[in-house]
Amino acid sequence: MSGHDDDVPDWAPRNPSDSGGYQLPRDFLGASDPAGRAPRRDRARPPGERASAPSPSPPPRPGEPAHAAGKGGGHGRHGGARSPRRRTRIMLGPLAAAAGLVVLSGFGVYALASPGGDCSGGDAVTVSVAAAPDIEPAVAKAAGRFNNDRHEVGGRCARVRVAAADPAAVATLLSGKGSTGVTERPDVWIPDSSLWIKLVQGAGRPGNGTSFTGLGGIASSPIVVAMPKTLAGQLRDAGVPARPSWRDLLEAAGTADDGAGSPAAGAGGGVLPPHLLRLQVPDPDRSATGMGTLMLAGALMGGSPDGEAVFTGVVRTIREGVAASVNAEFTAFRGGAEQPYPVALAPERAVYAYNAGRPADPAVAVYPAEGSVFLDYPVTVLGQDPAKLRTGRLFQKSLASKAFRAEVHGLGLRTPDGAAPASFTARAGVDPQVPHALAAPPAATVAQTMQAWAQLSLSIRMLSIMDISGSMAEPVAPGVSRLQSTIRTAQGGLSLLPDDSELGQWEFSTDLPGGRDWRELVSVGPLGERLGSSTRRQRVLSAFAQMQVKRHGDTGLYDTILAAFDYMTRSYKPEFVNSILVWTDGRDEDPDGPTLAETLAELRRTYDPERPVQINMLGYGPDVDVRDLRRVAHETHGEVYVAETPRQIQGIFLKAVSRRVCEPGC
Repeated sequence: MSGHDDDVPDWAPRNPSDSGGYQLPRDFLGASDPAGRAPRRDRARPPGERASAPSPSPPPRPGEPAHAAGKGGGHGRHGGARSPRRRTRIMLGPLAAAAGLVVLSGFGVYALASPGGDCSGGDAVTVSVAAAPDIEPAVAKAAGRFNNDRHEVGGRCARVRVAAADPAAVATLLSGKGSTGVTERPDVWIPDSSLWIKLVQGAGRPGNGTSFTGLGGIASSPIVVAMPKTLAGQLRDAGVPARPSWRDLLEAAGTADDGAGSPAAGAGGGVLPPHLLRLQVPDPDRSATGMGTLMLAGALMGGSPDGEAVFTGVVRTIREGVAASVNAEFTAFRGGAEQPYPVALAPERAVYAYNAGRPADPAVAVYPAEGSVFLDYPVTVLGQDPAKLRTGRLFQKSLASKAFRAEVHGLGLRTPDGAAPASFTARAGVDPQVPHALAAPPAATVAQTMQAWAQLSLSIRMLSIMDISGSMAEPVAPGVSRLQSTIRTAQGGLSLLPDDSELGQWEFSTDLPGGRDWRELVSVGPLGERLGSSTRRQRVLSAFAQMQVKRHGDTGLYDTILAAFDYMTRSYKPEFVNSILVWTDGRDEDPDGPTLAETLAELRRTYDPERPVQINMLGYGPDVDVRDLRRVAHETHGEVYVAETPRQIQGIFLKAVSRRVCEPGC
């Protein structure tokens, strides 16, 4: 492309026509990185580390549950000085009961930025401002000018004091979830993204009766796909479009072994080879860049018929590439040129800041075709004090001044209308043209999406049980039996589970060796754990390969379910989503086993909502007794999914895994 800097690949976006026209909504969809670095002034702190959970005791071996003694028996952050900032490790879990995270917080030192004088008396209206670290240097300078101008509100001197504050820490306080280093509510909050405000509002019970008065954004920065220049050049030479779609990018970064079965696959078009990219995303619980990525995934993929399953797969891809901070994402760019190549979802300003350090291999910002989500740095007055609200409005006008806009540009940020700094050139790796902004989600959607992330990002602990009764020999395609078709689906599902997932494999029919209706093939444990010369994942795959139908075997379903439920309850691990997945093509056929009534009674008696184990069943074929099986599954808030063709059953596994998104209201 003529007119472009030679240091940046020709395929990288350069002009408005590449995006189909630039229109930036007034209400940007925000996204952030509290731990990112501004080009001139670094006020951010490295994030903390996740607290480790205590090591659980070894699970029991599957044994005879109480009901199985005999066949048919009873059977889950003042002052104007410069005191040092503090670092605090805390556990934060906004909007997610089961997910803990560590955030670094603290308001640091308030910059009063005033010579004192007549405005230092007790009658002054003093407004505390908590600003995101990457915008705080510009806000502090604006506060100095504001205080020097000696504003009055209701005959009283008005002044502001500014502190850098981690948006996640402020959000935790305002949500009524406790204190994570920030113990005093600010009067004005300027996070890097409106998503934090919506997250608090979506919680439904903000602490201290907090009210929110939005005064508009003061800067902006879109989330982009950052990649090393060398990789960008290779993609250009391979004919990759200047603006690939988000779906293409997610598919190319998918972690599933089977591209056709990848949850991110489907409408991408395949312009990028599968498994080419290794996606890096800052933790959605601590960064609005990560949070915005989830919103983007939900908006772009939620409309498809299998949207829930697709979102589950995207979460898997994001979870596999979570980075501690945006800065940490860029360290991967120095790791070599082996596939999969590292790419980072990062604010545009972070790409600019990274290249300002003159790395050996600069980064290039790619702006996907559909548009992007934006950091919007909203000014929000908290509370209903009329004097503080008027002071906040006066200060917001200072934040719209020409001087402030210049300072925003100096930090590598755009102004609210999307105007870029003059330093945004091809050599800097960023495009001065403003990309299209995607619509902002409502507060309820933000809260629901983050709750789904909290649940889906938990590791899975699952016992998979495969029906090998005689009817599983029924052909469903030329040369393919029902069991073989089911096993193929299970193998594809296995590829979607990360190595820290725990899985075990049983098979069942009637009268199997040992006199029981079930048999353990692989014990429940981490898929990545080595068992002798192979991993548990390899052991499960081997078990699938050796599985055979038991000729003339019946379906000892209820007996097997109770045994599995007893084992998984006794070996329950709270740091996991504990579940049982039963693959079957029929109904219980064991006259010597527990009846339906006995099975339901035993599940009611032993189900513990504090230690929930969910039973999900995947039925295959016309003989599945959906009504009775659903009664069994519903006792544990599980579900039954039925397919009649091999193609249908391929979507069942992800639906069953996605089931936990709706907990506990399933």
